[in-house]
Amino acid sequence: MKREVLKSLALKAKNRLIHKKEGKDFIAEFDQAIDVKIITDEDEIFYDKVKALLEEDQDIINPIKKLMDENYLLRLDARARERYLLDTIDKYHKTRKMIEQERALIC
Repeated sequence: MKREVLKSLALKAKNRLIHKKEGKDFIAEFDQAIDVKIITDEDEIFYDKVKALLEEDQDIINPIKKLMDENYLLRLDARARERYLLDTIDKYHKTRKMIEQERALIC
């Protein structure tokens, strides 16, 4: 009995997937898969901060701390702090890689 119910549910799910891709739902699904990045003023400010840090001749021990907004960080709870830290690290690495690629193109 349980096996037949599971088999029936799997067959219904398979049919939904097959028929969904044939019609307009496939186009809607494709449109949702497109990722659009909107550049904001904050991204430009972050880019400028990273560029300034990389142009300094000093070895920076903790560049992430210099990039984070401490006032904002203090208002967050523990989970949000962790998420903010990880997002800042990710943005820093992406921005640094972009700046290094720009420098390689210029040279």
